[in-house]
Amino acid sequence: MCLERGGDHIELTGIILKGRYCIVERIGRGGEGSLYLARDLELGIYRAVKELPAEKKREAGLLRLLEHPSLPKMIDYAEQNGHCYLVMEYIRGKSLRQYLDDGKVFSGEEIMSIAGTVLEILKYLHSRKPAVYYGDLKPDNLMLTETGRLYLVDFGSAVLGYERKSVICLGTEGYAAPEQYQGQVVPASDFYALGKTVDELCGKRRFLYFFQYPGLGLFIRKSCRSQVEKRWKSAEEAENVLKKIKPLSWKVWKGTAVGLCCFLCIVSAIGFLAIETMHRTKMPELETVLSPVTAWYYSMDYRSGGNGIRKIITCQTEKAGQRLLRMYDAWEQQEQILILLAQNSELEGNMAKAEGYYREMLREKACSKGYSLYGLFLIRQGRENESAELYQMMKEQKSLKNDFGSKENIKQWKQYLSRLSFAKGEK
Repeated sequence: MCLERGGDHIELTGIILKGRYCIVERIGRGGEGSLYLARDLELGIYRAVKELPAEKKREAGLLRLLEHPSLPKMIDYAEQNGHCYLVMEYIRGKSLRQYLDDGKVFSGEEIMSIAGTVLEILKYLHSRKPAVYYGDLKPDNLMLTETGRLYLVDFGSAVLGYERKSVICLGTEGYAAPEQYQGQVVPASDFYALGKTVDELCGKRRFLYFFQYPGLGLFIRKSCRSQVEKRWKSAEEAENVLKKIKPLSWKVWKGTAVGLCCFLCIVSAIGFLAIETMHRTKMPELETVLSPVTAWYYSMDYRSGGNGIRKIITCQTEKAGQRLLRMYDAWEQQEQILILLAQNSELEGNMAKAEGYYREMLREKACSKGYSLYGLFLIRQGRENESAELYQMMKEQKSLKNDFGSKENIKQWKQYLSRLSFAKGEK
């Protein structure tokens, strides 16, 4: 038995739990405890032993209710020295996160199979009485064995259907659904995390996979909708849609790819010619010019395409916006274009550029719309304190111009800041 530095944790290597499970080595460690490899002295086989604080033993009670071929079986349970120990089936394999970190590129067929297996597990969990909501689906918690079998592990964030309220977010940033940040976990929360997980498994090849498997991009998009009611209603519904997604033959796939490239070239040429023609004719209304530019975001190519196609569209929008800034010099027009450029940069993932456009709106001419949009942007970036300071700055501006249409943004901004203040008070 080895006492670790700090004196607050005893490593179990070498001891025997319940006179039966000999701890061989520690094979993992999380925020709440460690995972050990143990040998069952009676059966001569290996087990996994998960160590948790005694107050977290609800996970053991939850696992005892579950029995599914893709969930690790709980074999035994022990408590000692203020900790509980879950003796479970030992899974030989690596998590999908480890595979990704090792540089593995999952094929489209593998990704579809993984998504199908996860939906089977969610269908089982959500149909329990009471229902079980997993709450923390991500590549780290999906184990792939050496034989290609998939397991869902770590039920530390799972809740029963009647326990859905919490004061903290159950889940991991980047995978947790928006409602989880208000302490709510519902069946659709698991579908949101599934969409994020499948999208990450696609990686840099998502553009190709969305061509190869028509409907996969829309499946991910529906899974990841911010509004709960717009996601899948049940695991059965999502599973039925996934089963209908079939790969294209090579000839069809190649023809579709060529067709899309030609379409983008035509759209780009038309947009360029339309803007260049403006130099030689009377300037049309800005809304008329912006309409075909913003329409790119609602096109099927942008909505179901991967990062490659979206990057092309955001680059085209950036160029069109910069061109329009040089052509329309009235402040109200400049403001509209700056808002488009800021939101486009945010969609592109370039937050520094987006913030530059928001700041430019305030530099040129103070207006409530500019303040509110910048304030909401800061909240989306997790910079609540800066957003609150900006709100105070706006209130102190006596000559502030109140723009038409900005009231709703300011109302939403105030509501976010009020909720954040309440959450901090709760803590």
